Amino acid sequence: MKLSPSKIKTLLKQNRLDALFITNQHNVSYLSGFSGLSPEEREGFILLTSKKMYLLTFSTYFGLFRQIDDIHCLCISPSQRLSYHLQSIAESENLSAIGFEKTNLTVSELESLQKKVTVDWIPVSNIIENLRIIKTPEEISKIKKAARITDEAFNFILKHIKKEETEKEIALQIEFFLKKKTGDIAFSPIVAFNTGSAIPHYIPSNSHKLIANSLILLDFGAQVDGYCADMTRVIFFGKPKPEFLNIYNTVKKAQEIALKSIKPGQKTQIPDIKAKEYIKSQGYPKYLHGLGHGVGLAIHEAPRLKTESDEIFKENMVVTVEPGIYIEGTCGVRIEDLILLKDKGIEILSKSTKDIIFI
Repeated sequence: MKLSPSKIKTLLKQNRLDALFITNQHNVSYLSGFSGLSPEEREGFILLTSKKMYLLTFSTYFGLFRQIDDIHCLCISPSQRLSYHLQSIAESENLSAIGFEKTNLTVSELESLQKKVTVDWIPVSNIIENLRIIKTPEEISKIKKAARITDEAFNFILKHIKKEETEKEIALQIEFFLKKKTGDIAFSPIVAFNTGSAIPHYIPSNSHKLIANSLILLDFGAQVDGYCADMTRVIFFGKPKPEFLNIYNTVKKAQEIALKSIKPGQKTQIPDIKAKEYIKSQGYPKYLHGLGHGVGLAIHEAPRLKTESDEIFKENMVVTVEPGIYIEGTCGVRIEDLILLKDKGIEILSKSTKDIIFI
C-alpha cells in the first residue's frame, strides 16, 4: 500500500472528506500495487477512509487482490454489488461525505451511486494523480528498466528493417520484441515513413512499403510491472533529401536547448518556450503539442511541459522531452528522450544514439 494511515487521514482532512472513492484504474494500481488492471475497464475500485483502505473487485480478480497486505478486499457479486458494499461501509463507519474522481466517473455511474448510497458525493480531481507525480525509488527502478529494454528494442529493429517492409510489419516486430522481453508495451508502436511522419500520433499502415531514400520515424516504449517508457528516434533508409537532414539537426538542437533548461524549481513551460523559439528562428513551424509529459503507470500523466503550464519541476519527476518539426506532405521529425529529474539537474534514461543513422 502506497499510503500510510496517517497520510490517508491527512488527505481526507485537507479535502474535507470522510472517504475517497477511486475509480481511475491507474490510481487503483498505484494505491494497491497491482499492475494487472486494464485502464479501459472497471476491474477494481478503492475506497479510502480514515480507518481502512477497501479494495472492491470482482471474482475474476478477488483471488489476487485478497493476497495484498494492509488492504481490506471485498468481492463484488450479483447479490452484493458495488453499491451494496459502499452503503455497508458508509453505515459502519458513519460516512457522510465521499469524494469521487470527477474526471473519471461517468454521469450515469454517479447517478446510480447517488440513488443507492446515501451520502453526499463530492467531486474532486487530481488528488492521487498529484501523489503520482513524484516517483519513489521502486518506481524509478521499474521505469529505468523499461527505458533500458526500449533501447534494446531500438538496437534490435535497426538490424531487421528491410526494403519493401510495411510500417505495420516493422511495428509488429518492435511490439513482439518488447512483449517477449517485458510482457507488455507502453503503447502501440508508431512507425511512419516519409509523409506519414508529419502526423505526430500516426497509425502504421500495411499499405505503405519502405522504399530507398526514406525517412523512418519510430516511437515506442516498454512497460515493466505497469510502468512505462517512451522514446522516439528518426533514422534514414538510404540517402535522404538534404532538407530532411536539416530538419533533423534543427530538432536535435532544439532538444539540446530544452534539456539544458530543465532543473528542479524551474517552470515546466520554460523548455517548451525555448525549443519552439529556436525552431521558429530557423524558419520552421512550431510544433503544436507540448514539449513533453510525465510518464509512470500512464504513458501520459502529469506534469505537462507546455507553454500554458504553471507547474514546477521537482526532484524525482520522470518526463519526456520531445520537440518536433512537422511539414504536411513532406515529413516530420521528432526526437524524444525519457528523463529523470535529479536534485541539481537531469538524468537521461533513453540511451539510444541521436546521431544521424543511415541503414
